[in-house]
Amino acid sequence: MKLGRQRAFTLIELMIVVAILGILAAVAIPAMIRYIRRAKTTEAVDKLAYLYRMASVYAQTERFGRGLASSGAQAQFPVSAGPTPASVAPGVKRADAPGTWEADQTWHALSFGFAAGEPHYYSFQFDSSGVGTSAGFTARALGDLDGDGTLSTFERAARMSTNLEVQGSMGIYMERELE
Repeated sequence: MKLGRQRAFTLIELMIVVAILGILAAVAIPAMIRYIRRAKTTEAVDKLAYLYRMASVYAQTERFGRGLASSGAQAQFPVSAGPTPASVAPGVKRADAPGTWEADQTWHALSFGFAAGEPHYYSFQFDSSGVGTSAGFTARALGDLDGDGTLSTFERAARMSTNLEVQGSMGIYMERELE
């Protein structure tokens, strides 16, 4: 009886396949981590765009909605608000305690979009100054995406023009975007 030769992979062939998979993983995993961090930054960009729109609406509503334009009152943005929440959780989404946003008059005035307790990566700050044509604000998002203690910073600024329209910065300033 003739025995047939069985076909199988040799140890060398298996080692080559494992080495190729290891090289592919070494290239793909860091790239995937960068993509995940970049996806997390969209929260900051989205919320700063929302803050910009709401601050613009606030300035226009306060001036025109209550008849202040005809009474000579100066347009302005809501008062400054410190970082809310006061600190960020490194690298994880965190839901805030009830009332964290509602208790502050600035966030209440801006009808801040995720004040109801939606988890987030960033802490937000609103700095405003001046009235009339000298009025301006800077909205800021601070976050620690990888937990190393270094904060990513995103900022959007605006000011009142001479014809009392809100003029925003050309884009969002980013410092250590992916830290």
